[in-house]
Amino acid sequence: MAWYRVGLVAVTNGSGTVTGNGTDFVSNTQPGEGFLGPDGRVYEISQVVSATQLLLVGNYQGASAGGQSYALLPTSSFARDLALGAAQLINTFGAVRDGIGQGLVNGGTVVTPGLRFAADQDTGVFLAGANVLGISAGGTLGASISPGGITAPSAFINGAASVNLAIQKPYANPGYEPARLALGVAQNHVVLEGGAQADNNTPGYFAVKVMDGAGAVQERMRIDNNGNLLVGTTGGGAHTMRRGASGSEGQPILSIGYAPGETAAFFAEAGTAGSSARANLKLNASAQSGRSINAGGTVNASGADYAEYMKKAEGCGPIAKGDVCGVDIDGLLTRSWAAAMSFVVKSTDPSLVGGDVWAQHLDPEPTPPAPEPAAPDNAPTMPDTDDVAAMAQWQSEAQAHDARVVSYPAAYRQWVADKAAFDAAHQAWEAELETARRCVDRIAFCGQVPVNVAGDFAVGDYIIAAANGAGIQAIAIAEAAITFDQYRRRIGKVWAVRDGRAWVDVQHG
Repeated sequence: MAWYRVGLVAVTNGSGTVTGNGTDFVSNTQPGEGFLGPDGRVYEISQVVSATQLLLVGNYQGASAGGQSYALLPTSSFARDLALGAAQLINTFGAVRDGIGQGLVNGGTVVTPGLRFAADQDTGVFLAGANVLGISAGGTLGASISPGGITAPSAFINGAASVNLAIQKPYANPGYEPARLALGVAQNHVVLEGGAQADNNTPGYFAVKVMDGAGAVQERMRIDNNGNLLVGTTGGGAHTMRRGASGSEGQPILSIGYAPGETAAFFAEAGTAGSSARANLKLNASAQSGRSINAGGTVNASGADYAEYMKKAEGCGPIAKGDVCGVDIDGLLTRSWAAAMSFVVKSTDPSLVGGDVWAQHLDPEPTPPAPEPAAPDNAPTMPDTDDVAAMAQWQSEAQAHDARVVSYPAAYRQWVADKAAFDAAHQAWEAELETARRCVDRIAFCGQVPVNVAGDFAVGDYIIAAANGAGIQAIAIAEAAITFDQYRRRIGKVWAVRDGRAWVDVQHG
């Protein structure tokens, strides 16, 4: 190997420091090699400080001088030391090359994991069984991963003392008991829970619960197996929102709005809900004020008149929309001219209807039975493994499946009986409701109403009630020809003719 002579050096008598100019000591020498100085002596190099500075083992003995020639002498010990070092490396790390160097580690145990940490040797990863990866923490199994998924024996994957995220599968039969996801710190969690219903067979539910500092769980919201959203209650046959048990009449239940302010608010009220007839919206009245709605603006509707329900006299029969009928001495609707004391017209398209109490004497509409129970699914398949935990889980699921198979016929028979009873009760209730409805009719009291008029009519005519044999009909009388007796029987004055019918502003004589 050639000697290195590039650049010049400065040396000082009695000093072991060699300073170079235009040199690169770092790339061309190393400790143990020789330095041939300007004085012709060879010195051993102790340290390569930088590209322009060396330290010698002894002090320079010649005269101090700068800009001097020099030479660096390589020694044969470099190759020998390298060979010895390489042999030692191979002997020391041969097992590493053949093992972890190829990604192979020993299986280990839960106490001494195959892959562990120097400062914490009972924490790491080990082979928990055939095709099962175990995660050990402090010598205890924290979780295992198998082809079937992740299993966490502990209640909380990252510890129960203080958590931000915890997944819980705490029961012996995880296929049918609830699974939980907890979000929070310590015992103050929001718990997201999902699982099967109590019979372990019907479709599952999703619930949001709150765990207080004492560890008590309070359910706040649920989506049940029928897709109903339940807030403040755990059961209901429809989307249901309720205040907590501490609520009382007059307290707010739901507020709807946007940033500047509230748009709509619903309050708890204990008054009646009006008729039991079907409608898109039913509101209870306040037990104190009797009010159902307070509106700050107008109430818009597509109808054209205000009407009220009035009871019919015995034998009145059906009244067509726009027909004129009478009111007898008892305030009941009649088709008899002789019995009529006053005259009214049946509403055609009301915007508001009062007196809607005609069905209050009926019992509440029957409640449908619970959903049809689902038939048992296929029995769980025995695992193809000798793993004790897997066999125990399969046995638990198989027992639960057998129990469902045994209980399903009786549950289905009970559902059929409940459904038949409901159908019969509901049919009877609807018949009673229809009977009650036939006893009343909606009569216009103000607004625009089309009237069925016998004979000719024109805008400006008065529509009055007149005898039609024993019955009642509506006829038109010109304003100039009407008498006071006829005026007292007026229904209204024609102010428009639409689709061949007389439209009047309702007036009762």
